[in-house]
Amino acid sequence: MRIELFEGFDYAQVEKIMAIGTQRILAPGAVLSESETVDENLCVFLEGKLRIESADGVTLSDVTKVRVLGEMGVLTGQARSSRVVAESSTTILELTSDASHSLVGENPEIAQRMLTNLCTVVYSRMHNVNREMVELRTERDALRQRMNEVAPDDPLLK
Repeated sequence: MRIELFEGFDYAQVEKIMAIGTQRILAPGAVLSESETVDENLCVFLEGKLRIESADGVTLSDVTKVRVLGEMGVLTGQARSSRVVAESSTTILELTSDASHSLVGENPEIAQRMLTNLCTVVYSRMHNVNREMVELRTERDALRQRMNEVAPDDPLLK
């Protein structure tokens, strides 16, 4: 029950959400999603290990803790920015767009809470990215200062 998507739900509500989802087990090497594709399905990573890659194949992070994937596609309908690959046998709960829409019609209070939780997930991730950018800029500035001390005439510093 430490799933950010289910925050604030009671057990009966979580059961309703779980009932519309499909539990899938991905084999090692299976691709959950490709970058630059539109996919409005929402996935909840439950166990195993996933690798998130950039569009050009650079590993961005590993997923080993329960979390939501695909939230931006659900909220915006825009193409995914990353590729997600199973590193080991991985269990996910997949909520299709159609199933989610039927839940909205049947249970608007669950839908509203899910939307609020998805917004919280997106905010949290953006906050973390912003913090990482500050750290990287600080590191860049320190490296630039050191380079200026070591090679003040280097054209890269201009």
